Amino acid sequence: MNFDATDTIYIALALYALGTLTVLVSLIGKSMRLQHSALVIMIVGFGVHTMWIGTICARTGHPPITNLPETAAFLSWTIFAVELALWIRYRVYAAAFFVYPLVLLLLVVTAVVGEPFAGLPPELRSTLFTSHILLTILGVAGLMIGLAFTVLANAQDKALRSKQRGRLWEWIPSLNVCKVLSYRSLAIGFSVYTIGLITGVMWSYRTNAGPMDLRVKQVGAVVAWMFFAALLQTYISGGYRGRRTILISAGAFVAIIISIMGIARV
Repeated sequence: MNFDATDTIYIALALYALGTLTVLVSLIGKSMRLQHSALVIMIVGFGVHTMWIGTICARTGHPPITNLPETAAFLSWTIFAVELALWIRYRVYAAAFFVYPLVLLLLVVTAVVGEPFAGLPPELRSTLFTSHILLTILGVAGLMIGLAFTVLANAQDKALRSKQRGRLWEWIPSLNVCKVLSYRSLAIGFSVYTIGLITGVMWSYRTNAGPMDLRVKQVGAVVAWMFFAALLQTYISGGYRGRRTILISAGAFVAIIISIMGIARV
């Protein structure tokens, strides 16, 4: 059996699966050792994932952004990179219970769809187009991390008000830390995501002499932008508590997933 360099994605997938399983078991057993083991496994998987991205870039001459599997893999890589940076800075363990499964899910999409990797056609070889894709992906990564901390902030707030410790209590930092990280991640992610959408519209006008087509991925992206705008407004107005925030967060997450799954070839 010949081993191709791009097959490293399956090694990364196996490591992410093992890391995700380990972190979920640590939640059941409340084991810090398992939590650390999961992090180490995920970091090794991240290293292999990085090698895969480098291979694709070297072969195609562009970032992995031209189709659904490439975009899902790059988004998965970016989300974990942001999560790792936040963990190094704040030592927030509970976010792993949300982020690791999401990273795994996105890489599963890459492995299952398995479209061939190819160079960009001439009409897509544009700095504006590349900026649009990269900014959008970075923005989505920040927004996804923000959603994870929004859920943690609501769980911590609910536990404090009810005076009943939930299963995540020992893994969640103070409510103030959760709120700050959630707001900052959402604010930065939303800003970058907005710029990414604007550059996408500009690129569409340049190439099509008109606005972008209203396909699934475009509609999903715009709807997600509206949900995230509403979520940020709840923080600014001080009304982040309650079911409304969770429903808005769920709507934003679903809209983003629909937009990602609507990608065929960009």
